[in-house]
Amino acid sequence: MAIDTRTLKTMHAVVSTGSFAAAGRELGYTASAVSQQMSALERSLGIRLFEREARRVVPTEAALYLQHRAAEVVDLLNQVEIDMARLGAGQTGTLRAGTFDSAGGPILGQAIARFLVRRRDVKITLDEGEPYELFPRVSDGSLDIALGFQYDLVAPDFPTNLQLTEVMTEDLFLVAPAKHRLARKSSVDLGDLRSERWVAHRPETPSHQCLLALCERHGFVPDIAFRSNNLGTVKGIVSAGLAVAMVPEISLQHGLEGIVALPLAQPMPRRKIVSATRAGADNPLVEPFLHALRAIAGTSRRGD
Repeated sequence: MAIDTRTLKTMHAVVSTGSFAAAGRELGYTASAVSQQMSALERSLGIRLFEREARRVVPTEAALYLQHRAAEVVDLLNQVEIDMARLGAGQTGTLRAGTFDSAGGPILGQAIARFLVRRRDVKITLDEGEPYELFPRVSDGSLDIALGFQYDLVAPDFPTNLQLTEVMTEDLFLVAPAKHRLARKSSVDLGDLRSERWVAHRPETPSHQCLLALCERHGFVPDIAFRSNNLGTVKGIVSAGLAVAMVPEISLQHGLEGIVALPLAQPMPRRKIVSATRAGADNPLVEPFLHALRAIAGTSRRGD
């Protein structure tokens, strides 16, 4: 025996109003339809729920018990409907996000704060990693959105079910110690750096691959003495006078002590910061979060 929620709501209305007709008016049914529902419920339960009189119905003890429990169910269903509406409107729920290291402070932290202004019931979880680590997790549904990047000179290799949206595009720079022999020159040829030691990201990263491709275009292979995916570490090695490096614009906005960006004669490749979402995914929090990301990225580029 199964009791459907429609019948529970009808029985609740009958007990509350005292008649089939009044319950029908409340629910939009005819009195006959309400009576039929209650008769079917009595047959399925094997117990009488109402004493039927000429102008009213009197609930039995069984009906009063069922009405009490049904009220709990009806209240729960009403709350579920409210919760579903809030979820659909992006007012509550969970957003699982991912980011790479250098975007965490200047972009993602501020974007989360902006996003949560009118969404205090929303929970955000955050993981950090490289795009080749995070984007597959967006693809398989374990993350809702992740920030990553694409470098000029490097063909992207991402899962095919991802939808990529540009957040911002930034220039790449070659940086050297402030006392470097080329620091005071008004124009530097990239080939002038062929004898330098370099600090670069790990070999599997597009940053590393872009650097190799750039140097190859200028006829040399960089002597990479240090490797780190942490831009703070990279800049620290440069500042200590140990190496030169290629870094994105976003890293130059936060601490340049002991470092200079060399004025290159040749145009440099660029890095595009993108968000990845899974095609067909329907978390309503993703779109407003992406809007916050792009707004903060635009502010960051203007230097506001």
